[in-house]
Amino acid sequence: MINEQTRKYYRRVNKWHKTTNKGEVFAFKTFSEGENYMIVQNKVTILKELHDWQNIIKFYGIISDGNQWYLVTEWAEHGNLREFYQNKNDFDLKLKLRISLDIARGLNFLRTVEIFHRDIRAENILITLNETAKLANFKLIRSVIYLPNQNLDQIRYRAPELLERANYEYDQRCEVYSFGILLWEIAEERVPYQDNNNILDITDEVRNKTYREPFSE
Repeated sequence: MINEQTRKYYRRVNKWHKTTNKGEVFAFKTFSEGENYMIVQNKVTILKELHDWQNIIKFYGIISDGNQWYLVTEWAEHGNLREFYQNKNDFDLKLKLRISLDIARGLNFLRTVEIFHRDIRAENILITLNETAKLANFKLIRSVIYLPNQNLDQIRYRAPELLERANYEYDQRCEVYSFGILLWEIAEERVPYQDNNNILDITDEVRNKTYREPFSE
């Protein structure tokens, strides 16, 4: 049962929350206002199919509290990947490789079931208590039509082809490109293009000038 204080808090934000029941820990995620019924149904259907894969965040179902609906998943103790490496003092090469492999396994599994994540970035990789990386925050992952309305953080991971044409058909190569940018972030422990917060500038650098972030010496 969600108490009144928690209910008010949930309605103010759109993020993951922790709740405990008989020793088990779950995450509740509110649906954003822009998500319509068909999008939610699509997301739930696919998450059910991916329930038992070790590198996909485990999905338990959806519940309602009045007019508010929540996705219920396993709890990721360390938050998302960026929060994890920014707060960890010993993010060594061995751990970086293990987390990278976790993400690769998750993406490979999606490929075998012909599903695209479509939003691979640090915010959508969650780290569990035992430091296992899991894919989360799936979008319209059985659709191949690219949606052009992207925020700054998403643009940092977008393939040049997607930045070139709004109607570009999303494919496996786009997913691999985003994964490559994510690997750079894991290696460098920095946000891609972090010194540039202008979407148009980043788009121009990546699309027209073929700029890629260099690795440190």
